[in-house]
Amino acid sequence: MRERLAELGHRVEFGCALVGIEQDDDHVAATIDSASGPQTVRARYLIGADGGRSFVRSTLDIDFPGKTLGVRAVVADVLLTGLSRDAWHRFNSGSTARQMSLCPLAGTAMFQLQAPVPLEGEVDLTASALTAMIADRTGRDDIRIESVSWASAYNMNARLADRYRAGRVFLIGDAAHIHPPTGGQGLNTSVQDAYNLGWKLAAAIGGAADALLDSYEAERRPIAADMLGLSTKLLDAMKHGEFRRGREVHQLDIGYRASSLAMPCADRVDGVLPGDRAPDAPIRRASGLPTRIFELLKGTHWTLIGHDVERDSIAPRRGLRIHTFGARGDLIDDAGHFCAAYALRSGDWLLVRPDGYIGAIVANERLAALEDYLRDIGLASTDGGAR
Repeated sequence: MRERLAELGHRVEFGCALVGIEQDDDHVAATIDSASGPQTVRARYLIGADGGRSFVRSTLDIDFPGKTLGVRAVVADVLLTGLSRDAWHRFNSGSTARQMSLCPLAGTAMFQLQAPVPLEGEVDLTASALTAMIADRTGRDDIRIESVSWASAYNMNARLADRYRAGRVFLIGDAAHIHPPTGGQGLNTSVQDAYNLGWKLAAAIGGAADALLDSYEAERRPIAADMLGLSTKLLDAMKHGEFRRGREVHQLDIGYRASSLAMPCADRVDGVLPGDRAPDAPIRRASGLPTRIFELLKGTHWTLIGHDVERDSIAPRRGLRIHTFGARGDLIDDAGHFCAAYALRSGDWLLVRPDGYIGAIVANERLAALEDYLRDIGLASTDGGAR
């Protein structure tokens, strides 16, 4: 991430703390304390991604209701010897008090250690103490921690912010929701928050209506509420030795059918609907080269796919990639996988958001409504739109 920021002309400055936030109708002013003294940064928007003890959330007086779950755990990133890196190692999964999990962290030489600890008392997080904990819980003395990169003992909570937005300031990730790690829901949910808000901020800066930013909370907060319920339920099951990962933990069924960004489509009776996650399908390009729908969607752009349509019916514009199946189209569905996945009718257009969710499915005679939708999200045509 630091390398990518450098490519974009930015850098991470360490040893800084956010100590104040003020905002008006046009900007947010963030006061930052650093070794060189306080400074004020003005920006169009501010994102609070500062964790469960979020300064941003507390400064905005956003309530964080929920409960403490009566479980305390250690999490540590460590270098160790004695375990292979080709699997996630779990010990004593049937014992809530003596569980031990050691997961290799991709792209590093480290493992992440996770283990419950007593609710009270100090926890020794040194390499020697964690090595002793591993030996005690696994019965193995060949697993040795060489160094600890980072470690923390924390009490598990399930909490959800009352609001995700206050004017020009937004909350994402743990600043907006915290939960037990059961089911592995947190990272995916937080990345989805960031992507959902990221493309909407880019659109707003590019001229889209401010209402687009309100859809961030409307879409993501209900997902977080469901995730908190799921992870808490899985924690309770784990306490009783009944932990099972079901389909819901994969988060593939998450959708936004009730969103203001899901264009109504009352006449569809088969296939996916606006608000659904766009499914993948193997297809071919007109050249015959194989590709997939997901390859077309990859990136920060919107994607418009027409089925048996005239490609020139929609004017090209920046931020929108247009593809078509049918005569003179650039895509071929000779095996029928796209047709099976989407059930589009001849003359239909499918619009997919930058985060891979369907925004609209419209017939060719409703292109004017599609142009209205594109204008609202900041993709107005510069030469008249539908033709």
